Amino acid sequence: MDFSAFGVEVVYGDMRDSKSLRELIEPDCTVVNLVYLWNAGEAENLSACGGLLEACKAANIRRLIHCSTASVVGRTADDLVTENTPCRPITEYGITKLAVERAILEAARGCFEATILRPAAVFGSDGENLKKIADDLTNGKRIRNYLRSCLFGTRRMNLVCVENVVHSILFLAGYGSRLGGEVFNISDDDSPLNNFAHIERALMRALGIPDYSLPRIAVPPSMLSLLLELRRRDNVNPYCNYSSEKLIGYGFSRPVSFETGLAEYAAWYRSAHPVARQASS
Repeated sequence: MDFSAFGVEVVYGDMRDSKSLRELIEPDCTVVNLVYLWNAGEAENLSACGGLLEACKAANIRRLIHCSTASVVGRTADDLVTENTPCRPITEYGITKLAVERAILEAARGCFEATILRPAAVFGSDGENLKKIADDLTNGKRIRNYLRSCLFGTRRMNLVCVENVVHSILFLAGYGSRLGGEVFNISDDDSPLNNFAHIERALMRALGIPDYSLPRIAVPPSMLSLLLELRRRDNVNPYCNYSSEKLIGYGFSRPVSFETGLAEYAAWYRSAHPVARQASS
């Protein structure tokens, strides 16, 4: 894709290559770090991040915005997670992300501003979140889908529209006051519709899939919690929400509602999978 029309200069390189970083990072700039090395482990991710931090110090940048994840919180009994909730991740992903956060904040102290953004589960066109639900709904495995619907019920999905994440990064990049050491959650959890039952029904309607013949049977949330714990998930609380109030208090406003984002995703999925077989009733 040609980005020149947008006033964007693309610099190809490797985050682990100091020469690439020198070509990219300029004095007094704002650096946005979206990098995570999947399947590389904690040590390699910290090493790559260390090279970036040294380049930021050498260039005397203004601000570093690091895109982390809400998964760093890990397991909590709290139904509302804020930036002050203690972090206790148990998965390699959550543990590594938290270690990178701490390395960034420590290295930046006294050198440049660093702020951490923790998105919940990001969804949007061609994204992985929501894809499995949509794929399962269109592949005709009705019994399995029905049982999952009963098990998940109104479990909070902790989704956040990708447009809201992008705009939150832009908001932090342009924020006029200092942001040194600040951590922000970004989610769409303030929408009561951000739960499995509503999302499943909305996708079924949008994709032309008939509802189940049998009524859904409510399964105790403790059973779902146990299953999530056995699968070694970080978040095992079905009613956990991630608060965005701190970021909103700084003046951020979401450009897209959760309902609009979900409708746009459903429209994209329908157009991207025109031959997907609808589930039979």
